[in-house]
Amino acid sequence: MNPRVLVTYASKHGATADIANKIHEILKQAGLSADILPMDEVTNPSPYQAIVLGSAVYIGQWRRAAIRFLKAHEQALTEKQVWMFSSGPTGHGDPEKLLNGQKLPEGLQPIVARIQPRDIEVFGGVLDEDKMHFWEKWIIKNVKAPVGDFRDWAVIEAWAQGIAEDLMVAEPA
Repeated sequence: MNPRVLVTYASKHGATADIANKIHEILKQAGLSADILPMDEVTNPSPYQAIVLGSAVYIGQWRRAAIRFLKAHEQALTEKQVWMFSSGPTGHGDPEKLLNGQKLPEGLQPIVARIQPRDIEVFGGVLDEDKMHFWEKWIIKNVKAPVGDFRDWAVIEAWAQGIAEDLMVAEPA
């Protein structure tokens, strides 16, 4: 029996939600029972055997909803198969290298170490000035962050396919 999977995310302008939707789509195409919800709408992860969770990274931090989710459900997550992703670095090149080798914000390391996810990935993000507030545009201009869509859909799809393959052969937790 294939495990039931939750794909959950914390997004600000929709780019991380798009990534989560693509992951969800691939899991469903693989024949898995998968649901998708924003993290702030997940009240109980208990019905799921596997969870894929991701957050946008802004100013080096995960979204508040993601941090609240990790803290509120830490114990339940330690008993699940968990995959995590961050999205957010912009610019050409390896997103992890763009974040100086960090897959997650440093402050999350202790809780993530206790959860012991099966994998953690970093995907390029999107900076779309049309979706930004004045102060966000001001920050982007001052830090000279590259503007554009830096998501690599082939990498995202391959990662999601790897999760699907792991879950199709793994025994439910």
